[in-house]
Amino acid sequence: MAQNNQVEDQQPPQQTTEEKEKTIDFNFPLLTLRTKRFTFIFDKLGKTRGSKYIAWVFLALVPIIAGLALFLITGSLITLLSNPAVSQSVSQTVKDLGVGSILMLPGVNPMLPIVYGWIAIVIAIVIHEGAHGIIARNNGFRVKSSGLLFFLIIPIGAFVDVDEEQLKKARARPSVKVMAAGVGGNIILGAVCLICLIAVVGSLTPIVNGVYISEVTQDMPAQAAGLQPKDVLVSVDNVTITSSDDLRSYLENKTAGEMVLVTVRRGDNWDTHYTTTLNLTKTENRTVMGVMIYNLQTEAVLNNYNSFSIERLSIYLVPPTLASTYIPYSDTLSQFYTSPLGPSWSVIANLFYWIWFVNFNLAIFNALPIYPLDGGRIFNIALKRYLGKRLSEKTIYRVTVVAAVACLAVVLAGAFLPFLL
Repeated sequence: MAQNNQVEDQQPPQQTTEEKEKTIDFNFPLLTLRTKRFTFIFDKLGKTRGSKYIAWVFLALVPIIAGLALFLITGSLITLLSNPAVSQSVSQTVKDLGVGSILMLPGVNPMLPIVYGWIAIVIAIVIHEGAHGIIARNNGFRVKSSGLLFFLIIPIGAFVDVDEEQLKKARARPSVKVMAAGVGGNIILGAVCLICLIAVVGSLTPIVNGVYISEVTQDMPAQAAGLQPKDVLVSVDNVTITSSDDLRSYLENKTAGEMVLVTVRRGDNWDTHYTTTLNLTKTENRTVMGVMIYNLQTEAVLNNYNSFSIERLSIYLVPPTLASTYIPYSDTLSQFYTSPLGPSWSVIANLFYWIWFVNFNLAIFNALPIYPLDGGRIFNIALKRYLGKRLSEKTIYRVTVVAAVACLAVVLAGAFLPFLL
């Protein structure tokens, strides 16, 4: 029976023989481990005063996150349809990544690293389900069991089994609090990890600025002058070079046969300066040195991550595996920075990034009014609460289905449209 905003608090009954037999359930390739041993954690945390207030925060976050999700998805669709240049670039990138890039599965999605990806996914699901359990107990709902999900022997997630019958019979307010908890938990954890990521990146100091020499062409002036792959070109004729544009502009004013003074840095931490003269040559009507380079611009890259703003939110959603030369903690650029955290700083930064990335994406997807996801169930309960006296149950069901189909269509369009352009 509903009392105020809570339902009658019921403790789980004694486990039956049938339930005990289902403690371990294996349906190839999924293994489910179910237990009641963790319910005391939900009980303890659910009784705290903080869980009562944070439940309201979670509930307030859901419509905000749902609105943000629709804004990001529809915004990307409009950009794809209205800007041919962006459309062609995005379409080519997505096609190169393949259909697997749509799925949040490490090993299938080429953007998601296997180790970081699985760690982030397991943490996200544990937080999502755990938040459901804590807020359920805070509102007096029974948590029947909880457990872990494995793909064969690989942990892929967790679950909390809240009494569905109680949820159906309860008043709207406590029910939607439970539904909103998963989304809220993911957003809070994601936000904390994003702040930590920005703090880690803010501690970075560039070891060297210049242009990275990835390859030295055989029998060309650079090779003859002693330049090597992995050198960083820092100056030509004592003119500082920070980008390929700087180098190109300087060489445009030179002709074949001219001698230039070139300084590079090399060594484990680019702590050795090497200066030599180099006799320029010409190829394809361009004056060249004979090197393949790419930009470091480490200071410029750091500036993108040193402070947070809503306008820069899209930057923090770009995986380091997708734009490695623009993200300081990517495998490509991390070697050019040092941090007070020591050599493990890039591992820490990547953990924070992927936990943020997975939690944010899980939250915005679950916040959408797509039944039976959390957002869809909240939407359905809200319709019954505020329109139940004016609309029939059948009409409310139809509105829920229409909203779910519309949102799902927008999500699928955002995922598959680049493959069709």
